Amino acid sequence: MNASLKSTVESALVALLAAASCLWFLISAADSADPAASRVALLALGLAASLAAHWAFMGILVKRSGRSLWLWLPLLVIFMPVGTAVLLALIVSSDKESALPGSAPSPEA
Repeated sequence: MNASLKSTVESALVALLAAASCLWFLISAADSADPAASRVALLALGLAASLAAHWAFMGILVKRSGRSLWLWLPLLVIFMPVGTAVLLALIVSSDKESALPGSAPSPEA
C-alpha cells in the first residue's frame, strides 16, 4: 500500500474511533436518570462531525484507489461499519495481488 493510501486509511480509522467513543459516551450519558443537555448535545455534535470526517476520508480513499465514488460512498454510508471493512479488505487484497511475483504491473495514470 502506498503512503498516500496508508495515511488516508489511518485518518479514516481514527475518525471512526472518535465516532465510536462519542457514541459510547452518548449512550452512557443517556442511561443516567437526568443527563445534562449540554453534554448530550456536544456528544451528538462530536458524533456527527467524526462520522462526516470518516466518510470524507473514505471518499478520498475510494478516489485514490481508482474505484467509483458514486458506487462506494452510498454503500459506505448505508452499511456503516461493514462497508468500511469490505472496502479496506478489497484495497489490501488488491495491493497484495499486485505485489505477487509474476503478476503484471498495474498501469499508472
